[in-house]
Amino acid sequence: MPPVETLRSGKLIIGDYKTSLQEVIQQNPEEHISYEIADEKGAAHNRIFTANVLLNGQVIGTGTGSSKKEAEQAAAKEALGLMGYETN
Repeated sequence: MPPVETLRSGKLIIGDYKTSLQEVIQQNPEEHISYEIADEKGAAHNRIFTANVLLNGQVIGTGTGSSKKEAEQAAAKEALGLMGYETN
C-alpha cells in the first residue's frame, strides 16, 4: 500500500481499492463511506453482482463482479478514478 502522500498526489493505486478509498476519505472525519449491493443477476452458481459505493449517502462509484467483494472492489476503483486517482 502506498503512503497517504502518494494517494493524495494522484499517483498510481494498485491492489485493495476499498482500503485505498477509505484512507482517502478518512482525511475528512465528517465523511462516511458505505457499500450496497444494487443488483444480482444470473443463476445461483454463476451470479453477477453490482455494488455501489456511497459517500454520505450519494453514489460515487459502481462496479460489477462475480462476488460481492469483487463488485465492491470494482466500485471503489471507479470512485478513485473519478476522484482523479490513477488505478491499474
